[in-house]
Amino acid sequence: MVLDMRNITLSMSIAIAAGSCVLAVTQFQSASGLRSELARISGELGAQQDALTKLQAEKKAAEDSLALLQEDNDRLKKERDEAKDKNRQLIADAGAGAAKPPAEAAGGAQKPIDIRGMFQGFAKQMDDPAMRKMMKQGQERMVTSAYDALFKKLGLSEQDSKLVSDLIAERNITALDKGRKILNGATADDATAATIRKDIDATKADYDSKVKSVLGEQKFAEFNAYEQTVGDQRALDFFDRNFQGKSQPLAAEQKTALADIMRQERLKSPSNEIPDLGGGPGIGILMSEGDLKAREQRDEAYNQRVLSRAAEAGLNPDQVIILQDSFKQRNEWRSFGARMGRAFIRPQ
Repeated sequence: MVLDMRNITLSMSIAIAAGSCVLAVTQFQSASGLRSELARISGELGAQQDALTKLQAEKKAAEDSLALLQEDNDRLKKERDEAKDKNRQLIADAGAGAAKPPAEAAGGAQKPIDIRGMFQGFAKQMDDPAMRKMMKQGQERMVTSAYDALFKKLGLSEQDSKLVSDLIAERNITALDKGRKILNGATADDATAATIRKDIDATKADYDSKVKSVLGEQKFAEFNAYEQTVGDQRALDFFDRNFQGKSQPLAAEQKTALADIMRQERLKSPSNEIPDLGGGPGIGILMSEGDLKAREQRDEAYNQRVLSRAAEAGLNPDQVIILQDSFKQRNEWRSFGARMGRAFIRPQ
């Protein structure tokens, strides 16, 4: 009996000792885990603190950049307003057929600038094969940029897209060749310009037939409608900057709806002009004063039709005002370019 009690006591001692060891090990492991967790949290906290410091520095840099942009924006607005005032005077001068020559530094004597001679020099450069090649390549790049979306919509193959692009570029260069004839003779009156315009119209009709033979009747109708409206679509991309500058940006659905309205209204008064992809005066420099005024009246009527439907595109009243100002600005530049061009190519 005594032996049994000793055995029981020994067994209990061993069990207690083993339990103590397990508890010690467990406590040690727990302490190690806590230290590891504390180290991890400390590391994450340090990383977040670094990120916060970086964000604060970026915020300061952004605020500084914004201040500089605001100063630059104010400067550009001032320059734009000054340029508008100068442009109005230039338009008035060009309409009167007057180009004011600058005064020479010494003595204040005035010497007229031979603008027509400058244009003739440029026109002669087009006889240089290297110059013609460069101009044709430039036309091809502009055509690809302006017509790529249309070619995809029409589902043209790569070969047909290339062929139509080449035809458009050739047409534009040929029309330019016709137009530069007005600089070759001694006179550049409205009758001469009208004859050249007829030649350009014939060139367009010839190339229209070639393009139609590639596209077919239905796709050519879409092509023709696109050419009537491509100038407006490119202008809308420019107008978009005005909306953003006034903190009234057009939403994607607004822009799409407005583009559709502009297309519909433009097709109500189509023209036979070749689109000027460079944004210049185009055929306007060959128009008589009466023709220019008639075109301006058509453009103004078109603008009013679009503005009257702007609410259909979801434009708010402030956006309608911005659109109205954008149309006005575009018309002023177009008229200015045409009249200055006419004044420059007419001999003084």
